[in-house]
Amino acid sequence: MKRIVWDWNGTLLNDVNLCFECINRLLVSKNLDPLIDLSAYRDIFEFPIQNYYQKAGFNFDKTPYEVLAGEYMKDYQEKSYDCQLFEDVYETLRKAHFFGFPQCILSASRKDYLLKQIEKFDILDYLDSVHGIENIYASSKKELARKYVESCPLEDEIWFVGDSIHDYEVLIRLKQIVSWLQQAISQDKN
Repeated sequence: MKRIVWDWNGTLLNDVNLCFECINRLLVSKNLDPLIDLSAYRDIFEFPIQNYYQKAGFNFDKTPYEVLAGEYMKDYQEKSYDCQLFEDVYETLRKAHFFGFPQCILSASRKDYLLKQIEKFDILDYLDSVHGIENIYASSKKELARKYVESCPLEDEIWFVGDSIHDYEVLIRLKQIVSWLQQAISQDKN
């Protein structure tokens, strides 16, 4: 069976401009230079988000990462409910559902925030599950991906759709997990 794993932020949810605006407001509030454009934002964006914050210019000795992340989320979260899905997302999810592809969202967003964002769009009927993290620090999706893959039948083909380098890293991790599981099962049979 083919399964589709969707990233949320920047893939289905068009929140890139909001993220850019929020990080710039946070930079200015700490007397730092804002990022000049979306290209500069994309050039430094990475996971874990701590690394991205450092590349943006934050000094954790002056303001701890946890404080910065809290301020960012306070700015971002309510405004995120005004963001829209990218064009054709509804139709793509609907068609994949119609053809019987199980679909889930796997995100480095805090799960309760993620669910509130998703509920606005009335797409939960197209999804089999939603996976988010338990805090606001967006460290990684790799552990979520591992748990998801381990819950799927080994013969399933998993398609991962994302927009960031971290999504690519998660995809590589998924392939490693599947390969390891296949080897473990093969050894058990011998």
